[in-house]
Amino acid sequence: MKTITEPQREIPVVREVDVVVAGGGPAGIVAAIAAARAGADTLLVERYGYLGGMLTGSWVTAVYGFGSRQRQLIRGIPQAMVDRLTDYGAWEVLEDYKPAGDGRTDAEMFKWVSLEMLQEAGAEVLLHSWVVDAITEDDEVKGIIVENKSGRQALLAQVTVDATADGDIAKFAGAAYQTRDDYVSVSERDGLFGRDKLPHTLGVRIDGVDTEAAEEFREQNPEQYAELMAQLEQQGGSPDLGACGTVDGDAVDAWDLTRMEIEGRTKIMTSLLFLRENLPGYASARVADSTPQFGVREGRRIVGEYTLTREDMTQGKKFDDGICRCGSSAEGEEYDIPYRCLVTEKVDNLLAAGRCISIGPEAHLSVRAIALCMGTGHAAGAAAALAARAKVKPRNLDIAQLRELLIQQGAYLGQPGG
Repeated sequence: MKTITEPQREIPVVREVDVVVAGGGPAGIVAAIAAARAGADTLLVERYGYLGGMLTGSWVTAVYGFGSRQRQLIRGIPQAMVDRLTDYGAWEVLEDYKPAGDGRTDAEMFKWVSLEMLQEAGAEVLLHSWVVDAITEDDEVKGIIVENKSGRQALLAQVTVDATADGDIAKFAGAAYQTRDDYVSVSERDGLFGRDKLPHTLGVRIDGVDTEAAEEFREQNPEQYAELMAQLEQQGGSPDLGACGTVDGDAVDAWDLTRMEIEGRTKIMTSLLFLRENLPGYASARVADSTPQFGVREGRRIVGEYTLTREDMTQGKKFDDGICRCGSSAEGEEYDIPYRCLVTEKVDNLLAAGRCISIGPEAHLSVRAIALCMGTGHAAGAAAALAARAKVKPRNLDIAQLRELLIQQGAYLGQPGG
């Protein structure tokens, strides 16, 4: 590959903190709140001008993963956010998932509640800043470098939490990671565990559709309707306008991500224009809005000191270093996520949170749920604060002390009376 060499330059250090959290999605938000509540000088960095990640930027407002079929397991700071959303009239319990505590929220209110709770905890927030590198020395992360309207800036920290969803900091720091292409195909199974690679979705909102007229035509003219839908599919479209922006690709490759954006929008508009012309009820249909972020389901995952497997989940595995008690809505078992899944194999002063932690491809299908990302974020933030205070590497942290702090902050780790 042809390359160029950049001239050496000095980068201003604009902050020196105990904990820097990269990524302002649900995992990063909870991590920053946890670290700040534990007394750490904390800075949360987000590339967009709002917080919430997939929840707000991709409209994934149905929040799953809070518990098992029997009870709620993810509590603590994530539950405190739910309580605040409930106070503001922005949380609706999903009846089919009521024992687990899952619910639906409002994206705009979630953006505000996140900022409100971060400020109350004493965490600083830096928006509109893209993390472009990790500051490393002898396999130790010393902070991150960001690019923003102010230029290129350095943020130093004793501990860095990678909550970028795609393990960007781990990659920049030279930590081992895997992508979906590193895994061999898994055997086909029913239900949740039937996929090897997950597609990604550009969400859209459609209005102007006369649904009664469209349904009446479909029911009264089934053969003609089927023929029209076959024509639409031949043109690369889909009758389901809300989901036809779903495409496959590599979400950690900018060129492929660009292709996905173009392909997703092409499928949406091809479908819309065809339906307008050919299907009763769609004459006034239009795309009212589309998500500012592509709905990415998987990217990189770190190679940690332990990799959680599907067998750990289905067997209800408990770990001495368990820092997040979870429930599989698919198979009903309760299981632990060990702290070692947050710790990279060789790079120090770095913790992962969210869907980029060390998990196998099948375990990822459950652990990527928003509530579980919040749970691992809680653990990573608390651990980062403790490690910074004790001036120890996160991998050498006293697990009993971490578990005690998490319980003090309201987390459920399987303790008696829980």
